[in-house]
Amino acid sequence: MRTFEEIRLNYRLGEDEENMLHRLGSLMEPYADQVVDDFYQFLHEIPDTAKFLEDPATLDRIKVSHRKWLTALFQGPYDEGYYRRLQRIGQAHVRIGLSAHFVYVSMNFLRARFREILVTELKPPEREVAEDALDRILDLNLDAIARAYHQAELRRFFLSYRLDDALIRFGRRFTFGLNLLLLLGLIGLAAGMVVVLLNDVAQIFRGDLDKGLVSALGSLLVLWLAIELLEAECDRLGGGELQLSLFVGVGLVAFIRKVLIATLSHEDIRMELVYLGGIFIFGIIYWLISRAESRK
Repeated sequence: MRTFEEIRLNYRLGEDEENMLHRLGSLMEPYADQVVDDFYQFLHEIPDTAKFLEDPATLDRIKVSHRKWLTALFQGPYDEGYYRRLQRIGQAHVRIGLSAHFVYVSMNFLRARFREILVTELKPPEREVAEDALDRILDLNLDAIARAYHQAELRRFFLSYRLDDALIRFGRRFTFGLNLLLLLGLIGLAAGMVVVLLNDVAQIFRGDLDKGLVSALGSLLVLWLAIELLEAECDRLGGGELQLSLFVGVGLVAFIRKVLIATLSHEDIRMELVYLGGIFIFGIIYWLISRAESRK
């Protein structure tokens, strides 16, 4: 963070400029009260600033504070204490919710009003020197007051950034936990299908050959799909891409298994045609997606 001395050097506010500002202080003194009145009359004409000046007691208090600022503008001393007072002015503006836009508008009005007085009181080339010193101190004031707005904005940004970062980190951990849960579910599904397959094979040895073979074939299809999903999830957790074709394959295998079961249970031919239509549609979708994925 820059010190006030560094800021003074950057604005080239040196001893000559300070002496000129002291001279302008005595010159501006007779106009000070009128400048303050004109300034607040100007603010009253702007709806966004007039709302802050509706209470007469508040307005009188603000006018006194503004009169002190105007006096210090030309008298100084231009030190760290002066800079801290300017920062407090900016912080007060931030607290009441006054837009930074009107700080710039106000400084523009005062700059123009002071120049009118200089035109009346001074002649060139002294007026040019006085205007230069006036511009430097007004710009320095604007810098210090506006800095409070920048700091408030940074605080809001960093608070938002910290909150966003915490939510993102939580979301990532939560998603990782769900992925692990999905992985465990797929492992359980594969293990369960092994049990189902063994049960279907056992039916063959118990003499129910037709039913056992068809059921075992359906169980093998589901087990194959579970293995593919398990491998795809492991690959994705390792940084691989999601394979959409596998999810279409789930539907395809479900219809194939349904046809096998329907064949054993001798369901209505219309239902079997529906299942075959589903196989046909899912087969086309699976082929199109697999082809797109292989090209990619």
